[in-house]
Amino acid sequence: MATIQEVAKEAKVSVGSVSRYLNGHTLRPENMSRIQLAIEKLDYTENLWAKGLKSNQSFSIGLLMNNMQSHFSSSVVATIEDVFEQEGYGTLLSGYRDDATQIERKLDFLLSRGVDGLIVFGAEESWQGIGKIKDLDIPVVSAITPLDFPNVDSILLNNRQSTCDLVQQIFNQGHQKVGFIAAPQIDYVAKERLSGIYDAFEKSDKTLDEQYIVYGDYSRNSGYQCMEQLLSLGDVTAVFVCNYNMSLGALEAIYKHELKIGADISFASYDYFEASDVFHPKLTVIKQPVAEFGQLTANRILQRIKEKTDIEGQQLVVKNEILWRDSIAKR
Repeated sequence: MATIQEVAKEAKVSVGSVSRYLNGHTLRPENMSRIQLAIEKLDYTENLWAKGLKSNQSFSIGLLMNNMQSHFSSSVVATIEDVFEQEGYGTLLSGYRDDATQIERKLDFLLSRGVDGLIVFGAEESWQGIGKIKDLDIPVVSAITPLDFPNVDSILLNNRQSTCDLVQQIFNQGHQKVGFIAAPQIDYVAKERLSGIYDAFEKSDKTLDEQYIVYGDYSRNSGYQCMEQLLSLGDVTAVFVCNYNMSLGALEAIYKHELKIGADISFASYDYFEASDVFHPKLTVIKQPVAEFGQLTANRILQRIKEKTDIEGQQLVVKNEILWRDSIAKR
């Protein structure tokens, strides 16, 4: 394995210049070029273990995930890992599979690996063991859900506002009987989206009949059953689904009844998926900005790690995008 001294000799620069280059400093262009060529020629790999001992850093960041099967979560993690890799950090991933009782054990696992920072996805402040986070001496970012701890930054999506905006637009198209398929009201995101529905009724001065809100369990099958329940009411002209998997089941039920979207019934859902562009008409969706969310989350934790400052935790909100298509028709 080549050493930093050999790289310096090959590039005809000092060891200090090579070290500064590896740590992201800008040198004279000709020196940077020679160093990079020497690194490639000698197949030099920086010894991060030794570097970590010297700086008291592991150059790794822990990701504690709730559900890796979620399309949104897995896409965000892919973006985060790309950012970390570019900055020379590795990722330690651990999941608790929507089981809050595993939180403390999973936290202990990541902390025992000496991670320099921690990102927690979908954790609820009321969960047993989550309070341990407020006593950590490393930077922490809570993604998707807020943790109101002094040392924690929370990166959120404007689920409530974007839901309200979309439902209001449906009302503006003349729909009076709108059905809603909501997720179980046991987590922050589900509650925010349902609150957005209530906000839309209040702002539009409409009265909500609770029988038009049905609850699934995030699964495709529950979406199918919920859609059947709404169709049995007999007068629903538009449907909004608050989750990706349930929207697939709802669409299945609509097609089973041979209803034409955008004509017989209007349809909108949460989460952009590629097939929504293939449907005719194209589906109206609330698109979560996966890349922007992942980049902000990654850059925020890296900023806190590098600055090593004890600043008060903040809430940063990323806006969803409403893709308004012809699946919502005028009445």
